[in-house]
Amino acid sequence: MKTLICIRQLPYAGNTLSFGGLIAGLQNSPITLMTVVGDETRRANADSELEKASQLLNGSRVETKIRLGTPKAEILNEAREGDYATIVVGSQDAAGMLEALLGTVTDKVADKANATVLVVRGERTGALKKVLVAIGGQKMNRKVVEVGTRLARLAQATVTILFVTNPVPTMYTGLDEIEETLPELLKTDTPIARYLRWSARYLADQGVQADIEVAQGVASDEIMRVARQGDYDMLVIGAAGTTGPVRRLFVDQVTPHVVERAPCPVLVVR
Repeated sequence: MKTLICIRQLPYAGNTLSFGGLIAGLQNSPITLMTVVGDETRRANADSELEKASQLLNGSRVETKIRLGTPKAEILNEAREGDYATIVVGSQDAAGMLEALLGTVTDKVADKANATVLVVRGERTGALKKVLVAIGGQKMNRKVVEVGTRLARLAQATVTILFVTNPVPTMYTGLDEIEETLPELLKTDTPIARYLRWSARYLADQGVQADIEVAQGVASDEIMRVARQGDYDMLVIGAAGTTGPVRRLFVDQVTPHVVERAPCPVLVVR
């Protein structure tokens, strides 16, 4: 299980190195530390940056690599060729309307990579104590829960499973708050209830302390609200389906919106 950590330049890559190294260390994963340069004249400087960066990973098994080309293409090429389990990239805000429409390098790697992608946002660098696992929609992927649970168990962290539904199921129409219906929801034989009951059992079997929350509203907005209010160290979510500029404008693509706006690192599970 190898980890690819992609950086640009110090000190801006400090958070990416610290949190990416933390997650790799929990999994006892060897690290490939990579940067991408546009031409050969920048290779010497890139070598120096990688050497400094590798020293910040505190004795982890580190291989350094420089690729020539554009960041998006070369990160994805390395991900395919290197058979990595996790790819770590820093967050990147859209610089203009075109990037807001088409997506940044971070967005594209999270969307297209054939591995799980950790997007490091915010200042979370020291520990992993609270994990938010966001599930929902038509694709209730058990792997999202399994990956979040595994990392939480290794870090001795707590987990909150968040399911966002919109609209409120017909059987609950008229109730003021969907949170009040959670015990009733868990007693039903709906796919949502079965998935939540399985999640609770799985976490308990793994010895991970966990809570379940159900919220109503626009999924990306509710995930952001809970992430901010709960002060989580990492958010785990499933990869998006097919995306593109039209869908980015007119469809609530939950995962891309979360990757762009989260207050903490986001683990996008492929």
